Amino acid sequence: MSADEGKFAAWLQVAEKVAEELRRTGAARDLAGAAPVEEVDLLRRSGLLTIFLPEALAGGGAKVHHVVKIVRTLAKGDTSIAQIALHHLFGTALGANGPNRALFLRRARGFVEQGWFHGGVAQAAYEPLMSAAPAPGGFSLNGAKPFTTGAAVANTLHVWVRFAPDVEIGGRKVGGHIGQFVVANPTPGLSFGDDWDNMGQRLTVSGSATFENVFVSEEDLVAHWREDEPLPPHVTLFVPIIQLAFGELYLGTAQGALEEAKDYIHKRARPWLTSSARSASEDTLVIERFGRLAVALASAEALADAAGQAIQRAVDRGAELTARERGEAAVKSYQSKIQSTEVALEITSRIFELTGARSTTRALGLDRYWRNVRTHSLHDPVHYKIMEVGGYALNDIPPTPTYYS
Repeated sequence: MSADEGKFAAWLQVAEKVAEELRRTGAARDLAGAAPVEEVDLLRRSGLLTIFLPEALAGGGAKVHHVVKIVRTLAKGDTSIAQIALHHLFGTALGANGPNRALFLRRARGFVEQGWFHGGVAQAAYEPLMSAAPAPGGFSLNGAKPFTTGAAVANTLHVWVRFAPDVEIGGRKVGGHIGQFVVANPTPGLSFGDDWDNMGQRLTVSGSATFENVFVSEEDLVAHWREDEPLPPHVTLFVPIIQLAFGELYLGTAQGALEEAKDYIHKRARPWLTSSARSASEDTLVIERFGRLAVALASAEALADAAGQAIQRAVDRGAELTARERGEAAVKSYQSKIQSTEVALEITSRIFELTGARSTTRALGLDRYWRNVRTHSLHDPVHYKIMEVGGYALNDIPPTPTYYS
């Protein structure tokens, strides 16, 4: 076993322990719907929050395909916590290859030495963005966003902005440019609505955030660019990576649901009155249907693993990655996202046919698996992903890079 494989195996063991603890308390925490302060502390104590930072900066040096498997494992225990961990892990790399190296190094020290947790304030897909206007010594951020996953429990945020018309940076007019700033939490002028009350992903604190004259300096600027400026293919890989990770959320949730259903069938379920089986686990109908779900899950796992390797190969190409190669890797990611979504929705709803009426009690909370997948998979509709995959399969047209593709 190589050193990389050994480290990854150790991380997986830790993630499995964290997932088991999250699963043990999952139903009660879902009912309570409280901000995940203790859960973030659990992740912090586990040591997993710095694995994506370079080893030279005291991080783990994990690769992308390692991180998405960690996300899958955490989602077995709690999809909400896996989601905010996902955004944190990839968020630790914000600006790693950008123009503001000092900012990346400053944040890396915060993650390693102070246990910072990262969150984000939406992205540039939907207007209006936060406005960044000139202020003495820097910029003033104003605006609001309805979805800010994990931000309320994070120590450091990245915020997408649009620069006001009269802004200059380094003597260059940047009015209208898209930019990303890092903002500390708490900071004057930043507030959260505490208004996330959706049926699923209840512990992601994905409610609104408002910025009222929040001050940032040029030292807090990750990067900026014209929106109509074409970006190099390797810079646009972030979207296929995150889409793959979203699929891993669903896949891990399906694994957790099937494991919990198996446990319930063996310990608590009863065979139907007209069944000749002595126990629910010996009922041929239960066995057959459980087997079909296991086959579907295995197919999704295999596709996700292959997609993870394809994405990693694209990442390893760096600046030499071509647009065609980027498109091919993206298609693999989106294939996995589609399959994981459909399989997870199937498994998380079908398990009740195997566990029976008594398994629908709120105290057990088996429905949280379906609610979590159903809620998050609406983040960007899977049928649009099918169109992108179909466009490539039928017409050899790779997905056009956007904020969602």
